[in-house]
Amino acid sequence: MRGNTNNWINTAKKTPLTSLVLVACVLVYCLSYLGAFDAIRSAIGIRSLGELSQTHQWWRLLGPVLIHFSVMHIVFNLIWWWILGSQLERIFGTVTLSIIFVVSALASNIAQLVVHGPNFGGLNGVVYALFGFVWWIGFLRPQWGIGLPNNLIIFMLAWLALGYLDILWVNMANEAHLFGLISGCVMALISHQIASL
Repeated sequence: MRGNTNNWINTAKKTPLTSLVLVACVLVYCLSYLGAFDAIRSAIGIRSLGELSQTHQWWRLLGPVLIHFSVMHIVFNLIWWWILGSQLERIFGTVTLSIIFVVSALASNIAQLVVHGPNFGGLNGVVYALFGFVWWIGFLRPQWGIGLPNNLIIFMLAWLALGYLDILWVNMANEAHLFGLISGCVMALISHQIASL
């Protein structure tokens, strides 16, 4: 048991942002489950761009990434966040993962807000950005030793397409998924170009 605890601590030290976001999402979900959902949404939930331009509460553009609505929602997101985020943080560092996190959260949340309004949440857009980043870096820079198997790429793209077909049993933040994916691919392309200089 002590060995497992030490392993978790060592992993958290090597991937502080990945660990911090994971813990924050779990904490927010547990508090929501215990009855604090309205208070949490009031504190960090996204608002319309018009309201944000008046209140200057710009942190709300990032707030939705911490809010999840079901066990399946948070488990799916955190598994992929942990797998992809920890890999990127170990290889490229915490600063790079922070940039990917913030840029993709802003891109996906703003897109979802503009198209469908403020009633959404989840780490989905960021997860799709990580997926897009790893996918394209694996394609553009195979010598860096990261990438995804083709069957996983097909699954993630098919899941994205199914969301737009509106035939699933869950409500999907389709624009968050799409713009997260686009932002991740663009950041991978930028990283590739910088490495080529």
